[in-house]
Amino acid sequence: MLKLAQELKKANIKFRWTIFTDLNLYGKKPFDLEEIVYMKPSHDFMDYITEADYGVQLSDTEGYSYFINECLQYGTPVISTDFPSVYESVEDEVNGYILDMGLKNLDIDKIVNNIPKDFTYKEKCTEKDWIKLLNKKAERKNKKMYKVIAKQNYKDKRPELIEEYQNKDKEIEYNSDGSLAIKEGDIYIVNNANRAEEIKESGLATVIEIKQEKEEKNNKNTKTITRKTRKKKEE
Repeated sequence: MLKLAQELKKANIKFRWTIFTDLNLYGKKPFDLEEIVYMKPSHDFMDYITEADYGVQLSDTEGYSYFINECLQYGTPVISTDFPSVYESVEDEVNGYILDMGLKNLDIDKIVNNIPKDFTYKEKCTEKDWIKLLNKKAERKNKKMYKVIAKQNYKDKRPELIEEYQNKDKEIEYNSDGSLAIKEGDIYIVNNANRAEEIKESGLATVIEIKQEKEEKNNKNTKTITRKTRKKKEE
């Protein structure tokens, strides 16, 4: 968030960023920027959404972001980081902009001068709506993926960033803290460059950069982490 605000200031963009939060609850101090205004949490802030140029969701991860969908429902486009579930709601350059975690693809000029408008919000209310969405391969601007080959046993604490698990006929195991139990020789695909670099630097696994199109050819021998997660919750 601070980086985005600093980039806007660097480009001499006049803006006001209103944040609804309780900093004391998280033990955080406010950013020393006059453009950022802090408000107490409230359920009644729809007027702020409708008047805003963008709703901003710069999370590391989200399940189903109600804030994003509330913004889109009121016709306000969204700026969001590329956590996996964002593709369920945001279409890049159509109803918002999807930024990578390091904001490397940030285009200030485009965000300021090409605010998405006149898009249609389609609420996903039925089982058919979700089946249609989940069966559609998400189109990502960045087609790069990263194959991780475990050198030893370890915990992967960011299973939400795993795109595919490639060990055929192997049961996916979770630890009590929600992390994924990785065994030596396990192979899986990570869809986040920062996470891939963290794993590589840890020395726990070999990390190989690949392209998504190549992996799609082998999808018969892969397991999607989302399906397994869903099954686990149902149990």
